[in-house]
Amino acid sequence: MSLSNRNELHIKRQQGATLIVVMIILLIIIVVGILAVRVAIVSLSVATNSQVNQLNFQSSDTPLAWFNNFDPTTVTNIGNVIGAALKENESNPGGEYIFCLKPTSTTVSFAQTIDASLIKRGSGNNATVEAGGVVGFCDLTSNFGSNRPAVVTQVAVSVPTNAINSTPGSNLPRGINVSDGTQLPKSMTSTQRVRVTTTAILPAYSSSTASSIQSDCLSSSSAKISDDLTATLAAGNEYTLAKCLVDKGVPFSTQVQEFNYINQLTETVAPGS
Repeated sequence: MSLSNRNELHIKRQQGATLIVVMIILLIIIVVGILAVRVAIVSLSVATNSQVNQLNFQSSDTPLAWFNNFDPTTVTNIGNVIGAALKENESNPGGEYIFCLKPTSTTVSFAQTIDASLIKRGSGNNATVEAGGVVGFCDLTSNFGSNRPAVVTQVAVSVPTNAINSTPGSNLPRGINVSDGTQLPKSMTSTQRVRVTTTAILPAYSSSTASSIQSDCLSSSSAKISDDLTATLAAGNEYTLAKCLVDKGVPFSTQVQEFNYINQLTETVAPGS
């Protein structure tokens, strides 16, 4: 073999090795690119979930702040859901008043019974709508908490029937002195628990359609209670609103807060005077 033929063969071998190296580098670049895309997608999902959770949390917290600023002088008025719940509990405990938070509405006042529904534990998976019809259920297509069509917030107010870990008799009236020979106390203080459950829903990020969520979780035919802490409400196989939303794959945030309504009766004029 001549010298020129040997050089030509050596050049061809070099060209083949270069092609292999280039292909390996290209493969590495592709793998790195795919990994970068996957990391970016995961990061975007994490950021989106964080934003969704924060938005739901803030929306579910808003009604609680409004209840904290409720006028105490009108809290027992049956025109609002707290007064109605306290009145209902006297003769027929175990229900909850539900209403939809509509901060952008100019015609709906906050926590009014005229815009609420009374629901109670029913049979099977659904609760029973006692009063108010569908007026208390949020419409997932229109009752958004802001001008941006995003979060819908359902609110439930109930008087708890479950026991709490406190000193026995701590909620009983105080100031009664039977030795006075009168059935009326000169000064009496009683405490009543009121539980507020708020559920913020983001239907746009659900794996189910808004109409499906509406009909199965937020309708008079398939009403779901929100209070899953009271045994008389969450007993049996009954679904709560939270469980229904989980089954539907709906991002939501639920917050529960209890308030103590303190009623003080003071005798200002002696009986018979």
